[in-house]
Amino acid sequence: MSANLLAMPFLTAHAASLRLRPGAVSALAGLPPLAELARAYAAAGPAWTVCNGEAVIACGGVVRFWPGVGECWCWAGAGVDAVPVAFVRLARRIVDALGMEQGFHRLQLHARQDDLRANRFAKHLGFTLEGSCPGFGADRSTHNLYGRVRTWKE
Repeated sequence: MSANLLAMPFLTAHAASLRLRPGAVSALAGLPPLAELARAYAAAGPAWTVCNGEAVIACGGVVRFWPGVGECWCWAGAGVDAVPVAFVRLARRIVDALGMEQGFHRLQLHARQDDLRANRFAKHLGFTLEGSCPGFGADRSTHNLYGRVRTWKE
């Protein structure tokens, strides 16, 4: 399938359009409903939606902890499976732009340790594994912590 991907500013209604992958469903287990999370994440920092044509396939962004530091989040829908390489390339450009345009000097993310796809995605985005966080998930699952410090071009 040919990719016609477009990144646009995130709207909370976009989250309702996602058909989440099983890994994303597992990562969100025990957290508030998606609509509530979407409102909180939209208010906490820059966020975007990725569409393939008219279909919303992913939403993501950064929760700004304090000036220059943020935690990345991404909800990948099943539609990503049809265009995985194009999606990863676009996501990498988005993360690079966040560093350059939003003034981040450190970005980080957590990925469930048992979600191999999420861990590969983090590495493709230029993040480095920094450690393991036992009990980090709302369901007490272990997550890996990845960080990226000023690896974007300035």
